[in-house]
Amino acid sequence: MGLVALLLPLAASCASGDAPGCFTSPDCYASDADTDEVGIVTAHYFPIDGEREATYFNEDTELDLELMVEKVSSGTEDGVPVVTFAYSTDVSATIGTVTFSSIEVSGVRIHGYTEGASSTTFDPPIVLTADVMSPGDSIVTSANDLTFTSTHLGFEDCPVYWGLDWEDCLHLRLDDGDGDDDAGPFFAGEYWLVQRYGPAWMHLTGYRERWNLGHYEWREEG
Repeated sequence: MGLVALLLPLAASCASGDAPGCFTSPDCYASDADTDEVGIVTAHYFPIDGEREATYFNEDTELDLELMVEKVSSGTEDGVPVVTFAYSTDVSATIGTVTFSSIEVSGVRIHGYTEGASSTTFDPPIVLTADVMSPGDSIVTSANDLTFTSTHLGFEDCPVYWGLDWEDCLHLRLDDGDGDDDAGPFFAGEYWLVQRYGPAWMHLTGYRERWNLGHYEWREEG
């Protein structure tokens, strides 16, 4: 597979306002977690600014699939900035969409999703991360007759097919509470997150193996 690295991670020495210019070198990425006195600032691991597109390849050698994740819209809900990402494979129509918010003071939340012909809005939103978390922390959210538990499993290296050997990736598990890894909302599962990029690996509902990042693009909006 031909994987072309167009955009590369943010350097620890780069100011946040200089982010677009920092996506130019494989040496330009922050390997140290942003922390405060009680844990890491989780929103830094799930950025939603700009225009974002990612392609993933499944680690199941018997499954020749690509997963495309693209930011398709942005707006506000109850005064909170939200964005919607569409998920699709190269052999099917869109699997579904997920609407997220990611704010330093409140963490990452899932406001709703679509899958097939169904559409769900979560009230309250599902908490994927608190504003700050440490390994072992868990958060339970009950909404729409479902109970989700998000757990910070620690930090792990997560080298990707894109060609970068990322370290200290934030490992999360989002359990939808149904006891079945092959059923439930498609976005449930495990995530390995990287600052300024978001998911490097994803182990999503219904798949035996992880999705591994093969290509990423970021552009300023407009």
